[in-house]
Amino acid sequence: SERLTRLINQVLDHAKMDAGRMEWRMADVEPAGSIEEALAATGGLIGNRPIRLEVDVPEGLPTVRADRDRLIQVIVNLVSNAIKFCDRDDGEVAVAARATSGGLHVTVADNGPGIPPAMRARIFERFQQFDSTLADKLQGTGLGLSICRQIIEHFGGRIWVECEPGEGARFHFTVPGAAAARRGAAAE
Repeated sequence: SERLTRLINQVLDHAKMDAGRMEWRMADVEPAGSIEEALAATGGLIGNRPIRLEVDVPEGLPTVRADRDRLIQVIVNLVSNAIKFCDRDDGEVAVAARATSGGLHVTVADNGPGIPPAMRARIFERFQQFDSTLADKLQGTGLGLSICRQIIEHFGGRIWVECEPGEGARFHFTVPGAAAARRGAAAE
């Protein structure tokens, strides 16, 4: 029932975004608290698996202009994928955040199989999934990364992946700082 609920919510999120009817609660958000909440929400996914979680989220990160719940949704999705695809016997998932001149840069990395070059261009499209023998049974819908891209782009940011086959994947996203977002909105 949880899987079906997630699927329904993802399909509804896409439909709302496509129709321009998504309710955005844009506000100034402290990113460290959002990252902490997302990690707490995904902690149960590790269970008894041999996975090390490394977190590098310094104090004093810039406030960003975002919908807090949607920002958490992006981080949960990326961390969940990292857990799913990390090395089965000696897993590593790393979450890092840093300030940039224009806002915030977040990286979620794993030590799984990586993503083949041909798939990287399509990984953020709807219904695209990367099949891996290292991942547990794939139970995703192929909608999560597409939703992440739409959310981050709505915030005025960018999301991308870097990886080499066999060396894991590093998903990155940027979000403008609150001051920069306000300046951009005032210029429009």
